[in-house]
Amino acid sequence: MKRLALLALLACLGCASMKTMVAPSDDLEDYRAFRVAAYEGTRIARAKRYLDRHPNGAFADEVRAAYEQEEPSYYQRASATREGIRRYLADLPEGPHAQAAIALLIVLGENLQDAELRDIVRKVRYEDAKLESAAVQRRAVGEAILGAVGVLLDDGIYGVPRNEASPALRKLLNGRSGSTWGDLPARREEDFFFLLPTRPERESRLLTLEIAIVEKDGVIAEGSIEGSDMLVRWAEADQIVRLDPSSPEDRQEAVVHAMGRLEGALERRLPKASCPDQLQGRELFHRKCDGWEAVVLAGEKAGEKDSIVVIGPRARNAETVKPR
Repeated sequence: MKRLALLALLACLGCASMKTMVAPSDDLEDYRAFRVAAYEGTRIARAKRYLDRHPNGAFADEVRAAYEQEEPSYYQRASATREGIRRYLADLPEGPHAQAAIALLIVLGENLQDAELRDIVRKVRYEDAKLESAAVQRRAVGEAILGAVGVLLDDGIYGVPRNEASPALRKLLNGRSGSTWGDLPARREEDFFFLLPTRPERESRLLTLEIAIVEKDGVIAEGSIEGSDMLVRWAEADQIVRLDPSSPEDRQEAVVHAMGRLEGALERRLPKASCPDQLQGRELFHRKCDGWEAVVLAGEKAGEKDSIVVIGPRARNAETVKPR
């Protein structure tokens, strides 16, 4: 029986892991917001928010079960006091017991005017807007890194002069506010700010991404993406979890996360079946074949730069430039 129970548990964990890998990013973001909520009312409100947005989402069964179990108990406890009822309405202005809560306030002598109810709803929507804004900031980190990797792995990027760069590379190096004309810069930096919903206060994070190209013999030969503690910040933004760049365990967790996200893009361009590994030292990934070469390198300690370097097929005779 113990063996069967263990197998069942492992199977369940495997299902959860698979859901995390295949769930759409907005589905996963709303689910994580529900899971990390510490205050009961916030957790239930985010459960309702998840179900409203993703009624058939990857985690809908789990969230629905939690919501249907916890919401009635929350209302029952809240209904014991006027302040509790008001908190319920602040958290769940459109909850299943909202009308009962308003009626109970009236019975208790607390006349809840329409203007006051609108003010409660306005505050809840404001908090939802802040939550959505924070989610957008966190998603932008991974989207920027994976988007840059995708461009650097495109055909037609390498072996041409910089002033003849493809539209995708021009957009990448000019950035959102860069000029669409004139000389194309060889390097661009962009700051990404995001918040982690930790307790007692939210913690702010900054990742400065540096995207660059290298020219040889007058043509583009190499592209790179790097940043201080880039892999740790990426994992924090994606997983909504606080990590310590000076902790070997946390750095390893960030490495596992990053390679899981990068594996698909790198495998499509440099498949393991035909591109033998050439790992050396601290390299996390290093393959070379068909004129392409890609290296992922992690810094040794907190504050050092992590790098993703791609060398193009038309630069096959050029000397390999290692990450800085």
